[in-house]
Amino acid sequence: MTFPSCDQEDLIEAIDRVEEQLHVNHPNVALMCRFLNSIARSLRAQPEARDACLAIEDAIGKAGMPSTWQSGI
Repeated sequence: MTFPSCDQEDLIEAIDRVEEQLHVNHPNVALMCRFLNSIARSLRAQPEARDACLAIEDAIGKAGMPSTWQSGI
């Protein structure tokens, strides 16, 4: 997959933020879902990332949070 460098930096930052939340005792689910939606939004244009986007959507749904990554398509 290829991304412009600014998108790549934003994507890495979002992944890092989700990972941080996974390691705390009481993760902020809303914050994690915001970043997961952002990650999926960044990946949605990449056909090879479709399965990852759907896995993210499933995780967001199981958390009871809204999936917004497909908005604006």
